[in-house]
Parts: sequence; structure tokens; C-alpha cells
Amino acid sequence: MDLDPPRVLVGLGFLVVAAAMDWRRRLVKDEVWVGMGAVALALVEFDLVQRAVPWPVHLVNAATAVLYFGVFFGKPMWDESGFHIRPPRFALYLAAPVAVILAWRWSVDDPLALDAFYELLTMPAMIVIAHGLYEFGILRGGADAKAVMALALLFPGIYPTLDAFPILRPPPVAEPVLAATFPFAFIVLVNSAILFLVVPLVLLVRNAAKGDAKLPRALFGFRVPINAVPKYAWLLDRIEDGKPTFVLMPRRKEDREEQMRLLREHGYTQVWVTPQLPFVTAMLAGYALAVVAGNMLLALFRIGG
Repeated sequence: MDLDPPRVLVGLGFLVVAAAMDWRRRLVKDEVWVGMGAVALALVEFDLVQRAVPWPVHLVNAATAVLYFGVFFGKPMWDESGFHIRPPRFALYLAAPVAVILAWRWSVDDPLALDAFYELLTMPAMIVIAHGLYEFGILRGGADAKAVMALALLFPGIYPTLDAFPILRPPPVAEPVLAATFPFAFIVLVNSAILFLVVPLVLLVRNAAKGDAKLPRALFGFRVPINAVPKYAWLLDRIEDGKPTFVLMPRRKEDREEQMRLLREHGYTQVWVTPQLPFVTAMLAGYALAVVAGNMLLALFRIGG
């Protein structure tokens, strides 16, 4: 059974729901990602069974489930008060890489099992990468990182094909390697980022039209009266250690009312802000682009070459 059509439909359905939530409230309920991850892992299991893949490879699926659902359930080991060793959770997190190593060791002499292992390895790998992108502030929202993780589970080491789509396909000989080293979830992320490149240009044009095109801030935000700061925006003007400052990458979490109070005390009547853009909505567009067109980054490299 070809699982590409149901996978594409599952991804589209969940991303449409998530994008609608993100657009309205800049918040996507965890139930969306939990449901998407559960369906994705069920499809992975079904695929392994129908392909008669040896049992050790199923350990990768189990390890992925621990890492993925650990994001949504239980108390985190690291929070604002520091690191906490929570024995059951800690044991599960230790068991996950052990399971992956055992799956590799017990599959290394079986070509069918080894190929499936490398496909599935993209799932835990992308979970770790998404965590890192979020912690380093490259992905600004938790929902953005969870979307990448869920997509990694839905398309583990494979590129979906639907008749004539995607239009841009890698050579058949290179596709399995690219799908394992450059997963579909990452393609969606890259496509979304490419689409998002238009935002700084829009901001620059808007600021230039108002005679406020001061670089580089005009590429990152716009100026508004301090009493009319949009609800979904981060402050670029700030008061740090009692002194006015300007940042291009504001913190995700802050006491906004306190900052507004401090800015007023320092005589600000207008402030620079950057919009909290609904990136999951961009990911929906990036997903559709990846399914229909393919890897836009590789296309750009071809044009450049």
C-alpha cells in the first residue's frame, strides 16, 4: 500500500488546523501536535509491518515516541529554577538513545533492516535539531519547533510523491541519500524560511513610505505610538539596567507591561516593535510548496550553478 497520499493528507489536515490557530491567536494547542505525532507513528508502524522489516528497527520508533511525547507530557527536567533529575523521565530519556544504538547494532548485517533504520533515524535526529533551533532562537515559537518534529515523524527519511508531484525531483539514485540526510521536514522549514524572506522587504517599503527607513531596524520592525503597541508584537526598544537600548532579537518571554512602564518613564512616546508573525501559517505554505514543487533550496543551487 502506497502511504504517500494518506501521509500528505494527514499533514495537510493538521497543518491547516494549526495554521488557523496560529493566525488567530499566535498559539497552537498541543493536542494538534500530539494527534499528528500519534497518527504519524502509527503510519510508520504500519509501514514497517507491511514491508516485513525486522523487529529491531521498531526500537527506533519506540525511542522516537519517548522523545516526541516527552515534549508534551510530564514535568520538564529543565525549567526556570534549574535542572531537576526526575528519575522516571530521566530513565526514559536514557533508554531512547540506547534503543537506537541497539536497533543499529542488530540491523547492521541485514540490508533491509539497515536501510529502514537510516530512514527512521531522521525522526529522533530532527527532534533534537528542532529543540536546538528553538533553544538558540532560530525558531521563535514552540509551535514552530513542534511542527518540524511532527513532520519528521510523518515523513521519516522519505520524500512524498503524488503522480506528477513534486515537479522538482532529485535523481532516483540520489533521492534515498538526500531523504535521509536532508529530511522532508527540513525542506518544509527551508521553504517556509525562503517565503518569509519577503517580510523584511515589506517592512522596509512600509517604513520608507513613512520616512522612517532607518537601517537595520527598518528591516526588522516598525515604529508605533507607545499607547498603540500591537497585541502580537515584541518590543525592540527596551530599558536594560536602567538604560535605553535597542535589540533586533528580543526575548520570547518578557514582562511587557513592566517594559512599557520603564519606556514611558524614560520619555518614550513611540517605540520600535517587530511583529509576532504566524510562522506555522508560513509552514503550511512551505509544506504545500514542498509537496507540489519540491526542494526550493536545491532549485536555487541549480539556478546558481
